[in-house]
Amino acid sequence: MSKTENLMNSIWFGEKSNLSSTDIKQRILKSETEADALHNLIELFKIGDFTQKPLLAQLMNQTKDEAVLNLCIRVFLAVAAHDDLKDPSILRFLDNADVNIIETFASAAVTSFSLSVIPYLLALLEEWEDINETANVIKDSIDFFLGFENKIGEEASIEEIGEYYFKFCNQNKTENYYFQHELVFTGDMAKKLIHRVMIAVKQEEPLRMELIPSLLSIYTGEKAPGDYNTIVNDRNYKLFVDYINRLSNTSWVRGQKYFYGYKI
Repeated sequence: MSKTENLMNSIWFGEKSNLSSTDIKQRILKSETEADALHNLIELFKIGDFTQKPLLAQLMNQTKDEAVLNLCIRVFLAVAAHDDLKDPSILRFLDNADVNIIETFASAAVTSFSLSVIPYLLALLEEWEDINETANVIKDSIDFFLGFENKIGEEASIEEIGEYYFKFCNQNKTENYYFQHELVFTGDMAKKLIHRVMIAVKQEEPLRMELIPSLLSIYTGEKAPGDYNTIVNDRNYKLFVDYINRLSNTSWVRGQKYFYGYKI
């Protein structure tokens, strides 16, 4: 389980493996525990082989280990295409999930970049609306995609949010992927990161930015040089600048989803 727990505590899923797809698939077959199987599936995805997503879905729906399920959810949303999310059988675990799993799914939903996750969030919001903390986590994720709070208010009903979602879909290209109600693009995330770095370095403050360093690391396959608690100073400032420059020198398609630099 240690491998699984270590991955859960990181802003990404670790370095890419030097093993071939065939070798990793052999390791999956020989896995003795769910955690080992999941670890090897992640290794396969990191080298751009997504053929075993059905096995991930199977593990996600069968495991009774909460730590494994939490990581399955995070990995699944990171590698899920629209069609994966449109298949309700893949998310059967949500039917009987406890509050911790629901909040894990809701908070990680933004990493899918897919508008196809919104119907699940709306259904969960209807089911959990009486639990304020959980309902707020779900609403925050929906708002992250749609920005509905600035348009129809924080107290909008589920029906009003649903109507706004359909309106958003009608006005935008649902075949693309979105980040903060705009087409996802590495350059936009990188600008937000470097802006915060430039502010933090002046006072040698912690980065205090959690989502974007993680998204960039998972999206590109190159780990960001700092996380939420990293003190930004003159010594590591250049690491951030060099990181952003390297990402800028790679061709990324706006509205396209990537995992470790590979198109989903």
